[in-house]
Amino acid sequence: MSNSRLFTNNRLSDLLSYCGACRAGAAVPLLRLSSGGLALRAVATVLICGVLLQAPLAAQAQPDAHNNEVASDPIKCWWRTDKSAVEVGEHFTLTLTCGVGTGVVPNMEQLEPETLQFAPFDVLNGTRHEDVQAPPWRYFQYEYTLRLIGQDFFGEDVDIPALKVTYNIQSAVAGASEGRDKIYVLPAIPIHILSLVPQKANDIRDSMGDSFAAVKGRFSRATAEFIAAGILFGFGMLMLALAVVRVMAGIRARGPGLTPVLPERTLMRACLQEIERLESEVARAGWSPDRTGSALTIFRIGSAVAMGHPVAQMPLDKTVPLREGQLAVGRGLFNRERMVVSAATTPQTIERYRLDSNGQVANGRLPMIDDLGKSLCAFSAVRYARDGSIHFPGLDLALKQGRNALRRLRRTMLWPMRAAETMARSATTIRNSIWTR
Repeated sequence: MSNSRLFTNNRLSDLLSYCGACRAGAAVPLLRLSSGGLALRAVATVLICGVLLQAPLAAQAQPDAHNNEVASDPIKCWWRTDKSAVEVGEHFTLTLTCGVGTGVVPNMEQLEPETLQFAPFDVLNGTRHEDVQAPPWRYFQYEYTLRLIGQDFFGEDVDIPALKVTYNIQSAVAGASEGRDKIYVLPAIPIHILSLVPQKANDIRDSMGDSFAAVKGRFSRATAEFIAAGILFGFGMLMLALAVVRVMAGIRARGPGLTPVLPERTLMRACLQEIERLESEVARAGWSPDRTGSALTIFRIGSAVAMGHPVAQMPLDKTVPLREGQLAVGRGLFNRERMVVSAATTPQTIERYRLDSNGQVANGRLPMIDDLGKSLCAFSAVRYARDGSIHFPGLDLALKQGRNALRRLRRTMLWPMRAAETMARSATTIRNSIWTR
């Protein structure tokens, strides 16, 4: 019968002592068990020790969970002042910024300027700025204006008291009750009265950064200025379009007498291009009355430009064919508009120009005018011959001579040559005025 019992009283007391030693964490030897039922007794020993050790282990796990909850707060706050030291009665700003996670409900009433107390500081006023959403966080910010009045604070460090922010966590489950209130504590901030840095401060605080209101104000101003710039740009483009339309309408409404004058360089370029075309036709098909008339037109215009005489210009009428003595010249962008130019220069006109005293002023062009005059005489004699014969052996040479004269004339119209000619004329005028004195 004694062999069939699991434990005796002595064995049970030994087992309880053994488990107590295990709970205390002491190193104990194995229980001395009788040979009968050794395996069953060992299993019973382990089960009893496990039951006795379960409660302490659970008790040790609870503080760890509590510590993890405290370490990961669902709310974070920070605050700072815009000044480290103030005078008595001087206003300064205290800014409080907090970020709360999803489901966190802070007690906003205790943060209102009317209810907040920072003794011995006075809260004059405060402002709450618009919240900033940055899921899963939401940030809110308060700005308080504080001052300190008292005769016992000169040269002292006065702390802005620690601030306690009360909050609770709401469950996302419908119908669930609110959690218990929790407290987030912000440390005190030292402010020195009539000093540079508080004694407790371990660094010099920089000037306060921009608040939410300042950032929003700059964004609003930038948006307004961008819109104003767009409106002004639109008005500018509208005025430019109106100006272009006005100019184009004015150009189209001008008559032949108000037609803009083509520059001399454009006329010379057109004459040289026409000579190149004429040379290719003569090389292919020889001279004809029409080709001699074209060469005569070119040299008349070139001689008029060389002597400074006006050249008749008028817009080209596409319904009216060109007459002899007229040359079509392109003008404007991509030569979209064409002008009809002509000149009534004769060999007698060139002779009178050479005898005229005013013609000596442009003595640099006299050799070119002489060559153009010779070509003009040759083509005039052939074109207006009584027998109508065009077999004149000197036409090719006259065309080449006139072409070379036009090229030299065009080079004199370049800016360096014109500047040198102007300087030479000025020097001649000054020298003549000195000798006359």
